[in-house]
Amino acid sequence: MAELRKTVLVVDSDEASREALSGALRRDYRVLRTATGESAIHMAEREGVDVVLLDVTLPGISAIDVLKIIKENYPHVAVVVTSPVAELAVAIEAMRHGAFHYMAKNAGDDAVRTLVTSACERQDQNRSFLRLSAELAEQRNREFV
Repeated sequence: MAELRKTVLVVDSDEASREALSGALRRDYRVLRTATGESAIHMAEREGVDVVLLDVTLPGISAIDVLKIIKENYPHVAVVVTSPVAELAVAIEAMRHGAFHYMAKNAGDDAVRTLVTSACERQDQNRSFLRLSAELAEQRNREFV
């Protein structure tokens, strides 16, 4: 049975940035792209997104608000906040609101692939932990009934 490819949503108002990030990932992942936070929230709802690469400079709803909404509604989605330049204050705020990581856009293709792979691995570990915890709780309940 073929393993399902993880879905990565690239959210960036700049077409060239969306294309660069998508190009780094499309060989190994299903990549979706959008330019606004509003459409990112709708796509997360409809598409079964695993990882979001979220640019900090979006028109309309702020990236931090998009991050908060995604983490509240889809807690297992890993969100990586990206920025044209490394900004410590933005990185701290993003991490405070549940971002998996913060990355400067000029980090390079290898860094993007490594970070997304790491996010997916962490996600798989968390899902396995939750599944095993549920199985253990069910087994304990059966033993004491």
